[in-house]
Amino acid sequence: MITVQRARELRAMIEKAAGAGLDNKDGSTAVELFPTLTGGGALVKSGTRINWKGALKRATVDLWDTAENTPEAAPNLWEDVLYKNGVRVIPSPITAGLAFSKGERGYWGDVLYESLLDSNTWTPEEYPAGWQEVTA
Repeated sequence: MITVQRARELRAMIEKAAGAGLDNKDGSTAVELFPTLTGGGALVKSGTRINWKGALKRATVDLWDTAENTPEAAPNLWEDVLYKNGVRVIPSPITAGLAFSKGERGYWGDVLYESLLDSNTWTPEEYPAGWQEVTA
């Protein structure tokens, strides 16, 4: 028989494994599977995704899990992981960690675009030659 304490421990492990195995597209539909910040001071590695009040966020740098480093207190330490209709939303600005691959699609407003460049960090507004509008 499993105790309540052991069930809690197992649930934490299941959530950790499930969240880590999901890509951002699928992860954005199952935000509850990602860890939350506890304020306990643990190291949060760059690229770690968390559930922040129901939104999926990704650490842009290594940081400590403290009140000063939450997405609200230090928004420059975090990136939103955003999708629309299963396709990434093109953020502004596009950081190196969020760069688009050649052929990758993204929404800019309500318009779907395809990147014509690898490591594309320009928005369709900033560099229209780096994007092609998808009409079909």
